[in-house]
Amino acid sequence: MKKRMKLFIITPLIIILILIFSSIGIYDYFFYPKTPVVSTSTNIKLDNWNLLKKFFPTGFNLSFKELSAESNTIFSQEELTDLAIAIINEMPEIKKYITGLRVDIENNHINLYFHINYKNIPLEAKLIFSCKAEDGKGIFHYEDGKFGFIHIPKNLIFQNVHNNSFVQFNKENGDIILSFETIKQLDVKNLQILNNDLVINFKGTIRFWDWLKNNKAT
Repeated sequence: MKKRMKLFIITPLIIILILIFSSIGIYDYFFYPKTPVVSTSTNIKLDNWNLLKKFFPTGFNLSFKELSAESNTIFSQEELTDLAIAIINEMPEIKKYITGLRVDIENNHINLYFHINYKNIPLEAKLIFSCKAEDGKGIFHYEDGKFGFIHIPKNLIFQNVHNNSFVQFNKENGDIILSFETIKQLDVKNLQILNNDLVINFKGTIRFWDWLKNNKAT
């Protein structure tokens, strides 16, 4: 009888201990942050002049019909990380949860690693994007996202985002679209990953006849 009582008491304790250690193991293996990131509290100072120089034209082409210019803008992983942190720092409703991030370019994909503090529990999430140029626009397509082993659906990523003059969102396809609706003469001709850098080729075109029509006195 005593043996049965001991077994009755010990068995639930063993089960509880197994569940506790299993939960700790799952958290440590799948959810605990392991990827090195840059803290969002880092004082990121973007050099506006150096940023502007990236967009300077590298060549001009003049004909009887039009004047065009192209520029190849190159962003390294470190520069993209700094830009992402600067953007996060302008979004206090998100910044309070994100303690660090990193942009990593690998296998023609842009990987975003986030360290998150949720109720004082450190967690890590990863978002994966591909990129291409299409119809004069640069498209960053959401491929996948993981929170530990849990898939992050695209509707969760895009539910609270809003279009502006330079970036639009196709929530159905999971696309972040870089375009310039207010600058009709500017197109994204190419968007690619080269030597672990993001390379954006812009082309600006002024067609003389269209320019004259739009600027003639009324």
